[in-house]
Amino acid sequence: MKSEMAVKTGLILILAAAVIIGGCSKKQDKSSQTPAPPAPEKKTSQTQTKPQPSVNDINTAAPKPVLRKKAVASPKPISQPPAAAKDKALKPNTPEPADLKAFEALKTAEEKMDFMTEYAEAHPESQAMMVYKALDDNDVEVRTAAMEMLTMDESDDPNIVYVASKALNDSEEEIRQSGIEACADVTDPAVGNVLLEALSDSSEDVRTAAIEIADTKELDIRLPVLKAGIASQYEDVREGVISSLIDISNPTAVDILIEGMKNSNAEAFESIKDALDFLISQEFNSYEQAHKWWNSNRNKFDEDLNEKE
Repeated sequence: MKSEMAVKTGLILILAAAVIIGGCSKKQDKSSQTPAPPAPEKKTSQTQTKPQPSVNDINTAAPKPVLRKKAVASPKPISQPPAAAKDKALKPNTPEPADLKAFEALKTAEEKMDFMTEYAEAHPESQAMMVYKALDDNDVEVRTAAMEMLTMDESDDPNIVYVASKALNDSEEEIRQSGIEACADVTDPAVGNVLLEALSDSSEDVRTAAIEIADTKELDIRLPVLKAGIASQYEDVREGVISSLIDISNPTAVDILIEGMKNSNAEAFESIKDALDFLISQEFNSYEQAHKWWNSNRNKFDEDLNEKE
């Protein structure tokens, strides 16, 4: 009985061992078929490589700014003033070269006058210099039209002084007179020099225009013109100056009249004598007598030549 139990127990143990051995072999087969999991990546301090963008991403991405060196501008040459303007108190504003070139290319007087009219409307600030250029034209009709245009403009442009000075060298009396008349509204002190120059013009109309224009100016411009005119060789200039000094009626006017006695002819002397008698109620027979009396008595008169009480 005991032997049978021993045999059964042995068989059970053998079967159990076989089952265990079979299970182990299955696990080994299974493990050989399943791939091993990948090893975890190690973290490093380096930046991970980003995937490359697609073509569409490249086309739509904002462009990166490109740094460039700033270009260093080369110095501009200093332009020299025109030769004709070096000795002048004013520098003319010459129109743009393109405009000058277009004017010079025109052939007929009609074309040039049309051009001047259009230019004056488009560039009124440069009209004086356009006329300045037109005075070089050989056609008297063009020069005359240019000066008439400037005279009618009634401008205060200081560059008119240049135009008037150039016009005084023209062979045509009408153009020279227009040059002076164009100065009617110019307040720049340089206009006095042109008026002085006009007092020696061969045309009485030009000389008369100079005195008339001078009479419209402030005394600081007017008086030097009259002081030069009192000694003029032209009777019309002297008479015009005397009339203007009577109109001014101040102590400086008396000074100029007395100085005019020095080298005046008999007729001019009488005109000055009458003017002094009118202004200060004194008659003089010589320059020396008038000069001495006035130096002793000028303080008795105010600025309007009224005797002080």
